Amino acid sequence: QLFLHLSKSTNPILIDQPEDNLDNRTVYQELNDFIKTKKSTRQIIIVSHNPNLVVSTDSENIIVANQDGQNKSGKNATYQFEYVNGAIEHSFVDESEKGILFKRGIRQHVCDVLEGGEEAFEKREIKYGLK
Repeated sequence: QLFLHLSKSTNPILIDQPEDNLDNRTVYQELNDFIKTKKSTRQIIIVSHNPNLVVSTDSENIIVANQDGQNKSGKNATYQFEYVNGAIEHSFVDESEKGILFKRGIRQHVCDVLEGGEEAFEKREIKYGLK
């Protein structure tokens, strides 16, 4: 964050897991706001597993990756490494497609990969009295 703040460059920057060693409150309240402000003047590419960063920074494009393990589980359609990308608004479920990445939209992947799935959402809603 300090490097991005001090830099006057307008070139794109790649940041690998900027949330490491930060608690969720700091990520949401400080890092999130900082990235949202800076992205208006510079393209920021972030590698992250943190839903607060991916969703709350209003990411324009999310890339979801899946690696089929060494035992070839058959979850991927064709290749050992597969990728899909799009906006978080891209939402669908199509079980007829081949490959785990192509059966769901970006929104469903964000929910599954980053948040633990719909069941995890529902448990948090109940636990925190949101439902």
